[in-house]
Amino acid sequence: MKKSDRGRMVRALPLGDILEQVLQERGLSDRLHKYRAFTCWAKAVGPQIAAQTQPLRVRDKILEVRVAHPVWMQQLQLLKPRILARLSEHLGPGVINDLYLRQGRIDQNPQATAPHPPAWKSAKLSPDQERHIADTLASISDPDLRRTMERVMRRQAQLENARRAAQSSATGSSGS
Repeated sequence: MKKSDRGRMVRALPLGDILEQVLQERGLSDRLHKYRAFTCWAKAVGPQIAAQTQPLRVRDKILEVRVAHPVWMQQLQLLKPRILARLSEHLGPGVINDLYLRQGRIDQNPQATAPHPPAWKSAKLSPDQERHIADTLASISDPDLRRTMERVMRRQAQLENARRAAQSSATGSSGS
């Protein structure tokens, strides 16, 4: 079939929808729904608890969770009804009915401890710096090279601004 013979695609489906449909056809959608508890765990319990816990598996509507310390296990035992209610909000009622807490070492959770970008990356450039970059790059005709050079020059200016700000705050605080 030639490209011109087929009708125009109205809208491409998101990959998540396609996967969900395939899993549903194979009778695995219930399992997938249960394991969504892993992705919503940090939202349901908050960053402080998420940093001390790690969901491991789901068996018979029971979510097994590894906990870093016995004190946290005791605290989570007290918070269990609230956590289950929150999980029900995210997953729907009856998906997870209980938590099984197990003490153990927690693998570093990238969602709970996502590093913040360095401050220099969000630094704004002055109008003079913007003008200098534009003037410097005006003679470059290749758009890809111009974009790359602009990115490099912006980052360099942001770094210099951050260094100057750090030096001025260090000299200002030491002089007090």
